[in-house]
Amino acid sequence: MASGDAAAGSRKRLLEQDGAPGSLVKEAKVAFSEAAVVATPTKRGRTSWEVRCGERAAGILNPIREIMDKIAGKENPRKRLISLAQGDPTAYPHLRPSETMVQAVLASVSGGLANGYQPSQGAAKARAAVAEAFTVRGRPPLTPNDVFMTLGCSEALAHCIAALASKGSNILLPRPGFCLYEVLCNYHSVECRFYDLNPDKNWEVDLDQLRTLVDDNTCGMLINNPSNPCGAVYSAEHLGAILKVAEEMRLPIIADEVYTGISFGPEYVACAAVSNRVPILSVCALSKRWLAPGWRLGWITIHDTDGILAAASVPETLLKLCQVSLGPSAPLQAALPDILGNTPQEWYDKVLKDLGASAKCCIRRIREIPGLEVTEPEGAMYCMVKIVPGYFDEQVGGSDVDFAGQLLAEESVAVLPGQCFRAPNFFRVVFAAPPEVLDEAFDRVESFCRRHAVAPSTA
Repeated sequence: MASGDAAAGSRKRLLEQDGAPGSLVKEAKVAFSEAAVVATPTKRGRTSWEVRCGERAAGILNPIREIMDKIAGKENPRKRLISLAQGDPTAYPHLRPSETMVQAVLASVSGGLANGYQPSQGAAKARAAVAEAFTVRGRPPLTPNDVFMTLGCSEALAHCIAALASKGSNILLPRPGFCLYEVLCNYHSVECRFYDLNPDKNWEVDLDQLRTLVDDNTCGMLINNPSNPCGAVYSAEHLGAILKVAEEMRLPIIADEVYTGISFGPEYVACAAVSNRVPILSVCALSKRWLAPGWRLGWITIHDTDGILAAASVPETLLKLCQVSLGPSAPLQAALPDILGNTPQEWYDKVLKDLGASAKCCIRRIREIPGLEVTEPEGAMYCMVKIVPGYFDEQVGGSDVDFAGQLLAEESVAVLPGQCFRAPNFFRVVFAAPPEVLDEAFDRVESFCRRHAVAPSTA
């Protein structure tokens, strides 16, 4: 037991270094001491190998992968593949991290001062930089204690959902919406309830329907703004209406704001900026706005004016989750203050200008193609294209999966079927490619659509 006590003491010191609350340290010390007791082994009668996978891990199902695996590798070998499917802004050379970002990382690595383990919640200077950059008007200034560094935005989302995933709970998710939300909820046994986004109103939330989905077991609501896959950017007025419902229903918000600032229509407004009465867990990362998805550097910020999340021990729970993965790369965390503080405005402006030009090209070309309809995107790097029912022959008109699969097979243009986002009869287009690439892609899409049309064209 002496060695167990020593191990517990060592772990207690590590927790204290992470800034864990005293009660958590005390509980952890007891748990570590009890775990040090060696259990008596049981007899094992197996004579053959019987390795079994964990049920939760084996049950993970990503709809995008399930659907795309059916059509992957079936492109036309006589035509160069053009992908409008992958949401990676770095796929083309005109969208790259700023030189300030690159130099900040190089200096961090070569400086040799960020090679060790960091506090589980994240390096103090990185958290301070995020707190300063993401404080919003109308709320108390964020502090480093309100920030949790994560391995990209995906882990930030996973931590937030896990923290709220009480037994028997359900959560409200957007439809259409990014499929990872549903994957994470299923993993944590949280029931998904979907609220609809209206394409005829710039993909705004159906507020009347929203109220009908809530019951005593609803643990929260997830809002994605700017939107993947719709390209919507909500006005402060509409966000305010959503948060008014959340306040009435006492729903905490998980705000997926990884596309923060990517708006070439209305001004982007953070969820936390429109109401100080609703507790918000906001997630973001360097992946989209800063064009560095492969750097895997993300964060959670807690906007909790009235201490509602603190009273429920949500920060302590997030810390426990961070203590499992130990956070993102130390050199990248060390570079973050320079990235957030010194990236020139001219670089941000150029990225928005380039994405805006590509969006306009994309919308102009889609509207010239009979049988397709589109709601104009106002941000992010996506739009959802509607396949007009009855317009195309049976080979491609049966479903959005048929349409996307045959488009790939004939024209080597890849798009994601709407079923990946719970939006049948749509497909998603990523417009991060430069206009000349988009023009080539839509030349092929237009040829494909006219070839398979059965309804008379008015064009």
